[in-house]
Amino acid sequence: MKKVTNSIIAYGMWFVDIALAFWLFYFSRTAYLGIFALFYKTGNSGYANMVSFLDKAFMIVLGLTWLTFMIIVEEYFRLGIQKGTLVNRFAKITGPVLLCIFVVDLIVFWLEGIGSGNWLRWLILAGELGIGIALVVFAKSASLSKTS
Repeated sequence: MKKVTNSIIAYGMWFVDIALAFWLFYFSRTAYLGIFALFYKTGNSGYANMVSFLDKAFMIVLGLTWLTFMIIVEEYFRLGIQKGTLVNRFAKITGPVLLCIFVVDLIVFWLEGIGSGNWLRWLILAGELGIGIALVVFAKSASLSKTS
């Protein structure tokens, strides 16, 4: 029964990581297109066609990366159930994903205009950064305590 419970918890954690990775890729595309929009000159249809092609290529790469991430993390969590290191493995994956979300979200926020006075956006950024750092530190300390 304990193995079934651990599997349910592991798949819940896996779903959280997959959803966070999907959110990261969504924000990555937004930032990617926002950066291209900075360099657009009115009437330049060649640039628009190039951006359209690069956007499609970027989406294919993001989709393949997400699929690979999904498969690798699922296997990583399964091994965590067997070894009893599931929480540590969750922190090792989720922490860096949240830090990447923070970086991309900060880029999008900068592209939209930081001076908009949106305090809730700053709170979200602080949460992404704080939770990401806390998970990375937890994973690092748990790894160090197991080796000593």
